[in-house]
Amino acid sequence: MLSISRWVIFFSLFCSSFVLIAKEQSDVSLKELLNKPETTISQDSATQADDVVLDDYQRGQPQSSLSGFLSALQQYDYELATHYMDFRNLSPDTKAIAPEELAKMFHVVLRRTIWIDTTAISEEPLGNLQDGLPSYRELFGTIATPSGDVRLYLQRIPRASDKARIWKISNATVDKIPYLSQQYAYSEFGEWLSEHTPNYDFLGVELWQWLYFSAALIFYYFVSLLITWLVSKGISRVRPNTHQEFYRFLRGPVTILLTIELSRLFVAQSNITIAVQAIMDGATLLVFAWIWLFVRLIDLFNIKLKARFLAQDKPLAIYLLRPASTVAKIIVVITGLLLWFENLGFSATTLLAGLGIGGLAIALAAQKTVENIIGAITLYTSAPVKVGHVCRFGNVFGVVEEIGLRATRIRTLDRTVIHIANAQFVDLQLENISEREKIAYRPEIILKPSASAQQIEQLLSQIKNLLIAHPEIADEPLRVVFKGFSLQGLQLDILAYVSTTDYDQYLAVTNELNLALTSALADCHCELANIQMVDGQA
Repeated sequence: MLSISRWVIFFSLFCSSFVLIAKEQSDVSLKELLNKPETTISQDSATQADDVVLDDYQRGQPQSSLSGFLSALQQYDYELATHYMDFRNLSPDTKAIAPEELAKMFHVVLRRTIWIDTTAISEEPLGNLQDGLPSYRELFGTIATPSGDVRLYLQRIPRASDKARIWKISNATVDKIPYLSQQYAYSEFGEWLSEHTPNYDFLGVELWQWLYFSAALIFYYFVSLLITWLVSKGISRVRPNTHQEFYRFLRGPVTILLTIELSRLFVAQSNITIAVQAIMDGATLLVFAWIWLFVRLIDLFNIKLKARFLAQDKPLAIYLLRPASTVAKIIVVITGLLLWFENLGFSATTLLAGLGIGGLAIALAAQKTVENIIGAITLYTSAPVKVGHVCRFGNVFGVVEEIGLRATRIRTLDRTVIHIANAQFVDLQLENISEREKIAYRPEIILKPSASAQQIEQLLSQIKNLLIAHPEIADEPLRVVFKGFSLQGLQLDILAYVSTTDYDQYLAVTNELNLALTSALADCHCELANIQMVDGQA
């Protein structure tokens, strides 16, 4: 497995790449693409005012004329589109091109360069007289070229039949179409595909573009699969003990993410239109690939931490990994979805505000629950007690049966069950009986005052030799002394430790020692004092 530091570097590089990708936004979002109104034109679409010229193609106003032109392009009816274009006084080179071909070329240029909002165009028959342009012109777009910006105009010209004033794409704009087409035409392969596939589009993207970019994704998927396979082989040679989950991580989200990145980097830019760019900036595949990658990264960290906790003899901490990883995955998914909505053109601020208010309400309602979870984390990580341990807390003595996320369950010596909230349990003074490495043996022996010094000395010597000779008694500490005088009699201080943590074995050893002490008392003619109540004390 890779070390944690390498995982952090890997994670940081991916995050920086993610930020750079998120910043590459076009001026048009997928939301605007979905909400774009149909540019159809009907007899009732134009404003019915007395000064509007009646026209079969609704060219009496700038907005209706431009809408009719865009509607014709959307229907791939280039012959109809020519009725909205002014072909007067064109240069010889432009005249040599068929009008329908000019309309088709202009269609490609518009698809690749600008997003026209027809609602921003004037509905007045005379156009917008406050825009600083000649009264017969209306600006509807600007296209950047190496030679400078090309401004696109509508122009109010006399109709050929009766000299009534109508709006058309200006001849100055039409004359620029061949030059614009040189800059923004599709690639040769893209042009060939567009001519040999049906004229159909979805979300503003033509059928041939869907086929083209889908094929590019499939191709780069196999390229990415080959790259990750070679990387896997190299890692298996350098680190043969690498976990299989890491190889699945490479074959899964890393391969998909690499596929998308290669497609974005190497696909022909000449075949990308505004609609395609909007969909790419929506980054649906990219965002979900990143979400998948971070979710799988969390799983890999989970495996790494699980092995570390087992090595540190903290098996209880493993129980925390699942809820912790679940919370981390939820955060990743929510963050990815918010970024996705932002890329689509929706405001994530409103969503965050709603989440903030809801999160505050949940936090207030779940305050105790959070405290108990934090208490469980403390119990799992510091492990003052473990499941199966005998402990004393407060005045209660029992066995820990379960440490849950909310409470700890303890079975007492009376076989009753106590549930204590983790937030309270961690604040108690805990005495872990099971953690002792040996058990103290401290018999309380008080002799009658009639015992002589010789008898006491003989008894102490026998008890000490008995303890030293017993194989289950630790060498030290070991103490057998005449402690002193009390109201009850002559007190002996005996301290030894039985080298076991098994309480049943301890009872067997102490039983043997107590019988031997009884014999020693009889051999030395020493009698135990009769404990009576003196001034209310035993």
